[in-house]
Amino acid sequence: MRIFRLYVTFTLVIAGVVSTVGSGGGGGGGLGFPDTGDIGTIEPPLLPPEIITIANAQAVAATVIQDAGQALDFAATIGGQIFPSLPSAPDLLSSHSKFELLATVAAIGEPVTEKCGADGTVTVSGYPENDPVSLSEQDAFDLVFNACDDGDGYALDGSFSLIMDQLLGDPRTDVFNLSYELRFVTVAVTFDGDTRTASPGSLFRLTWDSTEFPVTVLSLTPYVLELTSQTDVYSLLSGVHSQTVSADISVTTTLVEVGEAQLVSRSNGGSVVYETIVPLRAPDGQDAESGEILISQLFGNGSIHIVIESSTSVRLDIDLDGDGTVDDSQYTTWVALRG
Repeated sequence: MRIFRLYVTFTLVIAGVVSTVGSGGGGGGGLGFPDTGDIGTIEPPLLPPEIITIANAQAVAATVIQDAGQALDFAATIGGQIFPSLPSAPDLLSSHSKFELLATVAAIGEPVTEKCGADGTVTVSGYPENDPVSLSEQDAFDLVFNACDDGDGYALDGSFSLIMDQLLGDPRTDVFNLSYELRFVTVAVTFDGDTRTASPGSLFRLTWDSTEFPVTVLSLTPYVLELTSQTDVYSLLSGVHSQTVSADISVTTTLVEVGEAQLVSRSNGGSVVYETIVPLRAPDGQDAESGEILISQLFGNGSIHIVIESSTSVRLDIDLDGDGTVDDSQYTTWVALRG
């Protein structure tokens, strides 16, 4: 799970809601983009609130960490298909960005199909909104992946549509701000045999901001992003998830912060809320070695206080009734929690 193991230095800030719901509307493809309010009604969670117990504490903690990591890996992978691979983030983004294909389609007005780096193809078509010979705001594109493997450790199959929301500067340089919405996302991403699939109707925004270079920020704002993996089904519904990358390779500490996030997981059979109490810290490319996470029942008083004592020792302090007294403490490892 790369959320805590990226090969570059970054700060991950999550301020969002994660839950499993029925996907709302959105249609099955094309470029007739609806307003956010037209994608359908967000249904209540399908599952009841999770009841935290001494017996299920480790399973609940592992599910929260694994689901959040998988969702952000998925978003970063999709972002890597569009954003150029900058020196500040050589492994966060794809080494075979499709950004130039967007520019080509904008210039010629015709669909373009290209072979992916290792195997498969990608086809880009679109409808430039303003200037027909260059990328500009409100330009819309469709991307169709056919077993596309660029040799980056994952493969994509499926399609999504995007519309440019903001374009400042030149994304082929170090300093720019590029923001776009992705709609009708029906993409399956396979990491080392583990496939994660976005349900039809998924809709979210991605932004890459390097205007403060060498500090750069990749942000995910989900409206509806339901994902299915081999282990769970869950959805991101709102909030901002951002990864801040420093081009200064001498900085070797990763900070992870989570705020006001809700998870409804089929594997757990219920809902919990989680947030970081102390930011998680990890050496570059390594497991977390310090930090604290609080997992609480959505309705109720039970909680799990995760305390990372070292890279090889994690303590779970379990409070069953919210009275501030630890009813049980259990020890595990970060490796066991992240899967």
